[in-house]
Amino acid sequence: MTAASVPGDDAPAVPLSWASRLIMLTGGIAVAMALVALTPVLPQIDAALAHSPDDRLLVKLLVTVTGLTMVIGAPLAGFLTDRYGVRKILLLFGLVFAVGGTAGLYLDSLPVLLVSRLLVGAASGAIAAISMTMINTRLVGNDRAKWMGGHVAVASLCALAIHPLAGFVGEFGWRWPFALYSLGLLFSVLALFGTDEVKAAAAPGVSADRAALLSWFPKRFILLALFIGAITYLPVVYVPFVLRNAGVSSPLVISMVGFGDSILSASMSLLFARSQRWFSSRAGFLFSFACTGLGLSIVTVWPSILGVFIGMGVFGLGIGWFVPNLMTAAASLVGPDQQGRTVGIVKAAHYMAAPLCVVLVEPITRRFGPTSALTTAAVIAFALLVIFAVRLATPRRAPG
Repeated sequence: MTAASVPGDDAPAVPLSWASRLIMLTGGIAVAMALVALTPVLPQIDAALAHSPDDRLLVKLLVTVTGLTMVIGAPLAGFLTDRYGVRKILLLFGLVFAVGGTAGLYLDSLPVLLVSRLLVGAASGAIAAISMTMINTRLVGNDRAKWMGGHVAVASLCALAIHPLAGFVGEFGWRWPFALYSLGLLFSVLALFGTDEVKAAAAPGVSADRAALLSWFPKRFILLALFIGAITYLPVVYVPFVLRNAGVSSPLVISMVGFGDSILSASMSLLFARSQRWFSSRAGFLFSFACTGLGLSIVTVWPSILGVFIGMGVFGLGIGWFVPNLMTAAASLVGPDQQGRTVGIVKAAHYMAAPLCVVLVEPITRRFGPTSALTTAAVIAFALLVIFAVRLATPRRAPG
């Protein structure tokens, strides 16, 4: 990947240091760590620290609560980055991630640990948003698409590796996976010594005005991010229950479904930039909604182990382009001094979809079973497929 402008682009790309490249590619790992690094040792934490039913609930929340503060950390980092630049804000949130994440090495109080996990969620969402903002402000055209796809692919692949790594170090004691969060110090070091505050690479024809947020932000992307989040996260939650109803109880078999569609989605993310040379953003969304809707439909009508593997494979082909397409499309509609806020708001909506969609769909699944959640996600995907098909068939208006 090179930081060179695409032929035909009027705006030059910004020269990138090695540290900036590393941050741009690896920022999403912080979110993966926040969500999965403690799961292998939750039973040990429960045995060591839980002394009542309320305590056992707090142990489970050590993982899930991080998603709530990601919704705060991402837009906060976006607003602060637009105002103060990358170096100071990444330095700050890298330290917060390290301090909050490693708290389990020396704390024994579950309520205090829960507070530390809130900090981890906010910091991880912030680091991911900052790294995406760097991609959108320092690159243009196909380079932007290439690096955004690489960012998503690296996060997906590292999420697969973090779980066994945490399990391995957890064999030496439940506190050791908390040490993995010292990764935050690396982000702070990279921010301090390897980033430079440079003028963003502006997309051609995009104004950099500082008008009120509601006057320039493409508000439809909030709804789009929410719907994409629902399509993405509902299968993660409910496919294991579909498999259980099909007679599959092995955690290893269930994990292989997630492993397979994660590999496919990461591969598609790496191909995103190449697809942008042939397809528009709308056509990319069309492909993603078609694959996800079809894959979820296969699981719904064929809820056996073979049906789930095939359906989730097709599903994985679709979700790989969701986030890079969403972020690059939004970036193309705003000015260079608005990129941080745009990334933060869109990512916050994407994170919010996970708890929101589960709360809304859970009453349906209690009555009709877990496949109804996948049916709901498929209906959303096909509805958006129709909308984007109509938009793709509608000629764009000429500027002015």
